[in-house]
Amino acid sequence: MSRHFTRALAAASLMLAASSVCAHTIVGNRVFPATLTIDDPGVNDELALPTFSYLAAANPDGTLGPISTSLGWEYMKTITPDLGLSIGSKGFTWQRNPKAQGWANIETEAKFAFFQNPEHEFIISAAVSAEIGRTGSPQSASLPSDPFSTITPKFFIGKGFGDASADWLRPFAVTGEVDYSIPTVAINADGSTNPNVLTYGASLQYSLLYENSFVHQVPDLFKRLIPAFEGDFSTPVANEGPIVPGQFSPYETTGVVGPSLYYIGQYFEIGVMAQIPINRASGHHVGALAVLDIFLDDVAPTTIGKPLFSAPVSPLARY
Repeated sequence: MSRHFTRALAAASLMLAASSVCAHTIVGNRVFPATLTIDDPGVNDELALPTFSYLAAANPDGTLGPISTSLGWEYMKTITPDLGLSIGSKGFTWQRNPKAQGWANIETEAKFAFFQNPEHEFIISAAVSAEIGRTGSPQSASLPSDPFSTITPKFFIGKGFGDASADWLRPFAVTGEVDYSIPTVAINADGSTNPNVLTYGASLQYSLLYENSFVHQVPDLFKRLIPAFEGDFSTPVANEGPIVPGQFSPYETTGVVGPSLYYIGQYFEIGVMAQIPINRASGHHVGALAVLDIFLDDVAPTTIGKPLFSAPVSPLARY
């Protein structure tokens, strides 16, 4: 099997775990946090620094594979209240078993929230992102970045249940994301392939922040917390390559699920998650994700935190 395909399989779970993280979204009375496995559906002026990921891969025989830890970042800038541009990277990865390290490619994204209904806490948005090849570590590095670019159309949705008649249901919310990644190079020089990949995920959230503000008060220790359960999955759907005995199938779906917890402050968010691999191809044991997300639209609402071509969005007084 080629080194390109072997490296791709070994890193599959880490790439799932290091999905883009940026922006908290406010729709009506609902705050959608910047979740860790999928992006939230809105656009804002924010800086995610750092993003943290840890996961151990598994070999096809069940033994421990590469153990990867990465630190990344992402910056989003609003052009209008509904249109945002972002730049970021999965950052630097340290790998053990075997030892390797390297920088990931730079990623850019344009995202547009084309439908929002504040009364029903409902939002739909779409984006196109580009991972730019050869902007990370060179091919001579122990952990090189992809030498080709990848274009990814994305679709997002979010719905809070603040309009429900039952009080117990109102703090709940759901978000979802579907991506389709298309490498600009289908076949590498060594004959290995770069598949088109469908990635999809969702989160189920229970906002104690919402409950405290709009249902009934909770103890101070909990009133800024949003616990959630989320997952992210990837399935190769085209140009998968041949099945090789003794190796993971190139058609296999990989993914992680797990509980997460978000603290929403006035100017920042802290999120942590335990990521549980769904199968052997996804990982060897439970990993971890974390993010510190700085709300530039609340830190500096009249300068760097406002859209370029419209009035600033009011900070969330209901925090």
